[in-house]
Amino acid sequence: MDDLKELLDEGKLVELGQEIDKLNRSGRSREVVDFINKTFEEFKGKAEQFLDLSPDDRLKMAFILAAKATVVEGMKTTQIRKILSMSNGIYRGIKTKKLGDISSDVAKMRYVLAYTASRHKGRRDPITPILEVSDKILRKLDEKSYEKFHEFLQAIVAYHVFLGGRD
Repeated sequence: MDDLKELLDEGKLVELGQEIDKLNRSGRSREVVDFINKTFEEFKGKAEQFLDLSPDDRLKMAFILAAKATVVEGMKTTQIRKILSMSNGIYRGIKTKKLGDISSDVAKMRYVLAYTASRHKGRRDPITPILEVSDKILRKLDEKSYEKFHEFLQAIVAYHVFLGGRD
């Protein structure tokens, strides 16, 4: 587990993903799950300060969130596609100046995330980790800071695919 933490601390996310895959295939998946769960809890506590985190720390958070949703909970790409599509719409609206106030769009994203997570109650729930982190972030966003969150969501999806997530 120390090797995994060291790779994360150094920002070697490709190598970390490869090591996670190697450990999972060698029958040491419990070690991987324990590392991901522990690290996820640490990053979940930092979600309130998302806008103050360095780009590198936001990328690490996205990787761990993708690992939690994909490796531990078995998220499928389709389960986050609607959220990413909503985010794309908000982002385009800001860039084209069609959206001056994003508060209603962000509120909608928050309740769609909550609804999506609630549909999985009683079985593996890959969306709740994303909800737990994103909801803390979304409450603090405005038109100027939204791009950071949008890039964060894109990174989650990219790392989800990198870690073996499929439709």
